[in-house]
Amino acid sequence: MKLVATVSNSEELVLSKGADFIELRLDLGRFDFIPKGSYIVTCRRKTDGGLYEGPEEDRINKIKSVGDKVCAEFLDLEFDLKDELFEEFKFNHRIIESYHNFSETPDYKFLKELVENRRGDYFKIATLGKSLEDWRKIAKILLEFENVVAFLMGENFRFTRIASALLGSPLIYCYVGTKKAPGQIELKEAVEILRLLGVKR
Repeated sequence: MKLVATVSNSEELVLSKGADFIELRLDLGRFDFIPKGSYIVTCRRKTDGGLYEGPEEDRINKIKSVGDKVCAEFLDLEFDLKDELFEEFKFNHRIIESYHNFSETPDYKFLKELVENRRGDYFKIATLGKSLEDWRKIAKILLEFENVVAFLMGENFRFTRIASALLGSPLIYCYVGTKKAPGQIELKEAVEILRLLGVKR
């Protein structure tokens, strides 16, 4: 498992020491200087919990441009984008195909179909948790499929961000500076939790 520090500007980059990957959220702020590192690049639409509301073509070009510039390890592309984009981008980068739902956690059948039809190297599921039944759906997905990043959002379900990694999720998303999503764990706290659990990264 690897730790991902989600950052929104150049100032937060310096707080990311200890992370295995740094997620550049292009929708949240400016990056005047980006040092050499292992990056995940995305520009999240408002419908997916981000701030970007401009033309879709500009958003995609921004992801590609910055991804190429920093030689990103991964580009994060939403599950509803066209096949052609996945085909185009996967020649130079690995792809995280992502699904975000800030209203609910859909039924298991829906989540399973998403993963079975994936086009990326990893499939990421981040949904709002309302009950332990929601966690059971996520846990079942993680036990059934490989290369799936899945957890529940919400302060009551912070534990799923660590628990999911113990069930095989390859990435743990953390924050530095300010929280980027409900229930997110601060990077230093995540490092300490894994140390106390005796988990090797």
